[in-house]
Amino acid sequence: MKKTQVELESRVIVGAHGVAAEEDHIVMSKVVGIGAGSLVIFAVGIVWAYAIQVRTMKEAQPDGPPPRPAAMGQYEVGIVNQRLFEQDWHAEEKIGGQQQALQAGWGDQPGVKAHPNLDEAMKTVIAKSRNPPPAPPAPAPPPAPEPTPAPRQ
Repeated sequence: MKKTQVELESRVIVGAHGVAAEEDHIVMSKVVGIGAGSLVIFAVGIVWAYAIQVRTMKEAQPDGPPPRPAAMGQYEVGIVNQRLFEQDWHAEEKIGGQQQALQAGWGDQPGVKAHPNLDEAMKTVIAKSRNPPPAPPAPAPPPAPEPTPAPRQ
């Protein structure tokens, strides 16, 4: 049934500033139908992709997946650490050992701590850099050639 001009114009809302706008009419049956249709299309696509994956895996590996490598689960394979950072304590143990060595100091005798302050250490380094290293010893002269005996006649 066709609407008359009066019925069409009755839906027009005129605002305070003279702006005319038609009220919104959303056909929910179409919105729900399009949503349900798209979900069905996505479901068919998921099933189709899964079937393709299963068929491709059977072609690529007819005997099933390969056995698990022997090195799997070890701490380090080659030079690559295999553990998660949260589970790996090697770095903290190494740094802890280095910190203990720094706190223990150094010295000529075992068990003696000697911590030079920064100024003394810098003076030692500067003094060593100012003194040139000793010159290498002069090479020995080559041995004199032995005289050859005179030919006999």
